Amino acid sequence: MSAYQSYFDNFFATLPMSRVNFKQLGADTLTTLRAAKLGTEFAAHEAALQSALDGFDENLTDADESTSGDTAAFKAARKQWLTFVDDTMKDYVTPKLRKLPVYADFKQYQKGKLGQLGHARLLQDSKQLLGLYQQHAAAMKYADLPTDAQALYDQLSQTHEERGTNEASIGKARVALAADWLALAQVLRRVKAQLELRFAEPAEVYRFFDFGATRVAKRNTKPAVNAV
Repeated sequence: MSAYQSYFDNFFATLPMSRVNFKQLGADTLTTLRAAKLGTEFAAHEAALQSALDGFDENLTDADESTSGDTAAFKAARKQWLTFVDDTMKDYVTPKLRKLPVYADFKQYQKGKLGQLGHARLLQDSKQLLGLYQQHAAAMKYADLPTDAQALYDQLSQTHEERGTNEASIGKARVALAADWLALAQVLRRVKAQLELRFAEPAEVYRFFDFGATRVAKRNTKPAVNAV
């Protein structure tokens, strides 16, 4: 059974509450079960519930972290690079190369055009621009141009890689969030099914699940499946 089908079939998996409150719901259910002393047929369920609770980290918040730090660093490097490109165009390329055929090549990589590109394409096109700087630095009488440009490009490339690494880590954290939530939800569903075999009245079943003791999360009211 796929994870998404499990979520669909199990309302415990999609409860709109915080991780802290969901774990508390499971702990309260376990306490009530043990106090009720319902017999040996519930022993395995109690053990499974305890195991799921032990494996549930209510403090796992990595999936709620943003890449804002890395994004801010990339935006700063991007802005610095585009400013350098624009200044170089105005101060060196246009005055020195405007009447030469190569000027058309430089115009392909002006700030306005590069600024509209996505991250990967920006890096790709900017690398082509680095080649033009290398070839024509002498004609522009800017000997340090290749070195200066390369330093800014390397900074842009590095922040892009760091941003991608952080996003990958957060993606893994989201999977972890979904996995332990689903494990606890599956045990609660089985406990509920066993209780329904024991008790004819729904009220007798639901007294083991103290939903009133939990609060809907203020930060995130979406089902847990959205953490994937």
